[in-house]
Amino acid sequence: MEEILAPCWNDVVDVLASGVRRLLLFGPPGLGKTYAALRLATSGPAERLTCTEDLTSAEITGSWMPAGAGRWEWREGPGIRAWRGIEGRGSRLVVDEADRASGDALSTLLLICDSPESARWRNPETGEWVRPGEDFTVVVTTNSTSLEELPPALRDRFPVAIEIDRPHVGAVGALSEDLRAPALAGALGGEERLISLRAYYAFDTLRARLGAERAAGLVFGARAEAFLDALSIAALR
Repeated sequence: MEEILAPCWNDVVDVLASGVRRLLLFGPPGLGKTYAALRLATSGPAERLTCTEDLTSAEITGSWMPAGAGRWEWREGPGIRAWRGIEGRGSRLVVDEADRASGDALSTLLLICDSPESARWRNPETGEWVRPGEDFTVVVTTNSTSLEELPPALRDRFPVAIEIDRPHVGAVGALSEDLRAPALAGALGGEERLISLRAYYAFDTLRARLGAERAAGLVFGARAEAFLDALSIAALR
């Protein structure tokens, strides 16, 4: 399949290539936002953090951990590891479902995502002041379809926000060939509701063992017939 990116993904590539280091991706789940955030315009492995209502500050910056023989040592969390990156230059931090963070976790995220001139954190073990490296970038994703649902202080840290309304072409590469074009089209049989790529992955796996009709019924329920019709039409094209 020729890799042609949807306009929203072209925007993401262009923004990251232009040197913007704070980017927010929003839109329905299952379109490859995290997939792209972990891979696009980054030279090394990215750190990942998934927000929940129970996320603590310690899970972002680090915590004391037992080191044997009654000793404890400080283990840095993904936020500070991304600040440091390779040789102190920084790396990519991907923050998923940022709208679900609350309490002290949100305050810590605001610190981690702050501008390089303002962001700093003190290691409680060594007393060292740590700042984000020059190559540190952070991509935040949210399944919200409106930016109004995000805390204003968090939204302010991301002057560039891109709405994702189509799957990323790279995220469909693991699907069987006949599913790739329908998956990239997003909607099902004229419906406006987008289908998550996770549903396509599940259908593809089940189909190999159970056949297309039963797999569609298990994954799509009442929409199974419409899904199979859409596949047939796509095959004709």
